Amino acid sequence: FGEINANDAKASIKAWVETVAKERGIATDPDPAILEGAAALAGVLRSNLVDAASMTADEFADVSREIPLAPIFVSVLGGRISEEYVLLAHRDGAIKAVRDLGGRSLVLFQNPRTSMAGVWIDSLLLQEGLKPTAEYCGRITQAAKLSKVVLPVFFRQSDACLVTRRGFETMSELNPQVARQLKVVAVSPEVVPTVFCFRASYNPKIKNKLVAGLLDLHTTPAGQQVLTVFQSDKLEQRPVSCLESALQLLANY
Repeated sequence: FGEINANDAKASIKAWVETVAKERGIATDPDPAILEGAAALAGVLRSNLVDAASMTADEFADVSREIPLAPIFVSVLGGRISEEYVLLAHRDGAIKAVRDLGGRSLVLFQNPRTSMAGVWIDSLLLQEGLKPTAEYCGRITQAAKLSKVVLPVFFRQSDACLVTRRGFETMSELNPQVARQLKVVAVSPEVVPTVFCFRASYNPKIKNKLVAGLLDLHTTPAGQQVLTVFQSDKLEQRPVSCLESALQLLANY
């Protein structure tokens, strides 16, 4: 949830489900839970304790091997469902290519939409016969605020950072000097970083009503509150093929 408090996130989701359930005549007592990792997600879905879940693409890859998941929804942000990751360095610095990260400091953007960024940068290093970032780089830090990721590189306090292209463009709009002083060292393929999905075995009558509520999420105040929590403009139903580039990246890794 980025910088949003977990309890606030749970309260927003609960309020939205209650609103949708009331509008569509569904008897429900929603109890949102925040779980850590694919194993925990698979456990509650397998035992039917949870009917729907939001998860990162790598968690989906693990969970969907065990539990059929359908339908799948993706977040739309700025008219796009995917993210590109960029490795940034100062134009006057020593980093010209990914292999130059050896022993250097790296700042990572800590955000659900960067869930595939670490896999991507590690894959680039491994393809060159090098070690992953945790072993290859010097100091590695994380920050949930975009400014605390990009500006340390701008002010030469850190050697490089890993952010979304969208985040880099936002910082460049706020401060055009950022675009002039920082350079893009590497760009990832576009990937869908997160999904929301149902258990395929969930009661179809209730599921269909909730699906309609998800598609209308952006049209209600309660829905907009939930979308803010998940840093999204709206949700769209998509085939699992929308995750192809993310799953391929994981397979390569």
